[in-house]
Amino acid sequence: MQKSHELQEYIPPPPAFTDLKSAKKYQAHEHKPSGIKTHETLLMLLVQTGLLIAYGLFVFQEKVPKQPVPQPGPGDNALLMDLVQPFKRYPPGFDNYFGSAAYKEQKTQEHYSSFMQISIFTFLSMPWSFAFLRKFSYSSSTFALFTACVSIQFGIICMQLVDRIHCMFLVALLETPNFAVTPEILSELNMTDVQYTCQLFRPFDEVEDGFGMRQLRQGCYCRLWNDMSQNSSLIQNEPLLAAHALLVTGHRDFRPLSFSLDMIDIVDAMFSTVPTLISFGVLVGKMAPVQNVVLVFLNVAAYAFNYWLCIYVVGAVDGTGGSTTTHTFGAFFGAACTAIASPKDAYRNPDCKGRYQSEIFSLFGTLLIWAYYPSYNSFYAPPTAQQAVAINTYLALLGSSIAGLLASAIFTGHLKLNIFDAQRSSIAGGVAMGSVANLVAKPWEATLIGAIGGFACSFAGRYLRVFLNDRLNVHDTVGVMSMHAWPGMVGWLAGVIYLMPLTEDTLTGDLESADLDYTMAWETVLQHSNSGTDAATAQAIMLPLTIAIALTTGLIAGSIAKKVTVLAPELLFKDDSFFHVPDDFIAKVELNDSDDEDEKKPAATEEDSDDDVAV
Repeated sequence: MQKSHELQEYIPPPPAFTDLKSAKKYQAHEHKPSGIKTHETLLMLLVQTGLLIAYGLFVFQEKVPKQPVPQPGPGDNALLMDLVQPFKRYPPGFDNYFGSAAYKEQKTQEHYSSFMQISIFTFLSMPWSFAFLRKFSYSSSTFALFTACVSIQFGIICMQLVDRIHCMFLVALLETPNFAVTPEILSELNMTDVQYTCQLFRPFDEVEDGFGMRQLRQGCYCRLWNDMSQNSSLIQNEPLLAAHALLVTGHRDFRPLSFSLDMIDIVDAMFSTVPTLISFGVLVGKMAPVQNVVLVFLNVAAYAFNYWLCIYVVGAVDGTGGSTTTHTFGAFFGAACTAIASPKDAYRNPDCKGRYQSEIFSLFGTLLIWAYYPSYNSFYAPPTAQQAVAINTYLALLGSSIAGLLASAIFTGHLKLNIFDAQRSSIAGGVAMGSVANLVAKPWEATLIGAIGGFACSFAGRYLRVFLNDRLNVHDTVGVMSMHAWPGMVGWLAGVIYLMPLTEDTLTGDLESADLDYTMAWETVLQHSNSGTDAATAQAIMLPLTIAIALTTGLIAGSIAKKVTVLAPELLFKDDSFFHVPDDFIAKVELNDSDDEDEKKPAATEEDSDDDVAV
């Protein structure tokens, strides 16, 4: 007679411990308080609900395929239309309305390819590069992803708000221009009583294209957009002007309260997410998720304000990889934030260090950043310079990888390398090349700039990081000050040096592009395209302005984050403060703690070692 066997639910046995000490550690782990509180979860849910409501009311997905250039209307004059350069940055091919359907599909596929590569750079590579802490790998990668997801949702709206605000600024300039006006200039510029008279149709040879005049011409299109958004009959009468008004102002339609959503808008938001992740790197292991939400909103808003001030208003050059406005800004914002919000002496925590497996995981994230950095830097490059930007970035990465490792062998002593330098100095060249990748003419120059960036990163990681910890109480968990701030300054300085010798003949005369290996209209790169001195001055102003804004807003963010919550010292740098962890995490904790205790004991004698082996 066969016995029937009933299926029974498998109940895993409790973990077995060899001694009472291990059992007590497990018991303490099971009753450890969570690093996330109920009201903090509700607050984060409220923030996400607010973003969903904003998207439901104001965000509209862009139509595909893009509509062709309209036929001239009764009020258009295509031959005399003022085709002023847009103030908003666009990738190559974005404003291409011509060609066959197959050609348009090809450009869409190119943008999609870049979109995916920058997504990997932002959402995969950077979070992985943070996962080097021995007991915080779960949290560092997951919280970086969480921070990036919130940041990009806000960035899609915030970066388009920057364009709206700049249009308001330009329209105000039409009433009171921000440069000296004399009676002679008034007559030459068609101005009356310091008010600019917009001429959207005039011969090309009568157009003045200095920085101040270009802003006024852009302001005319901003005013035109305002008029057309209130009177649709103007769009039907002047469809060509309407199409160029959208391009100049960054709008996609004439709805007053709307934000567009396509791949280009998401990439623009990803560029605003990178400085947020850089700041997050300073604070890894020391802040709760709800504090990261505070960091996100203030960081993205501050980045957008700084970008508007440096690029749109001052007219500096930093629109490709953002050595200054992205990397240097993110590093100093995070440094100011951690000086206020981080617990004191957090860097003395024994868990604030890596272990072999987690360091390898972090290095893999660094290698992904290395591989995708040329795509990141070249996305917004001018069409004729895009290949040169990608190659220059690649050469700079080669230079920083070699120089950083050589510097590591020198600084650390005994000619042995430090994994810190392998993870950080190797990508410092991409950071340094962010501002000048479309200005560098020779391969050796790109390699040299990258090598200087790599050397600066290794030097800062060895010496300046200790100074920040001990003297200023600025604990940088990941080392982003070394990896982003100092190489970013190298890129800024290189930009100033490259722009100073440019003359009017080099920029607009017969010598245009003579120093470059490719033909490039300087007005697509420089806003001060009539004088190299003006361009270099704008470039020089950008760094101190960026650092001042980053430090100020970072201190504000740190103060607010500290008011929201503060992690207890026993919750820092530990995954079990936020996650359910497997049993082997407890075993690893016990093993690591035993190792720490062994380090404090005197070295064993040979007789003791023999006895241990015998046992």
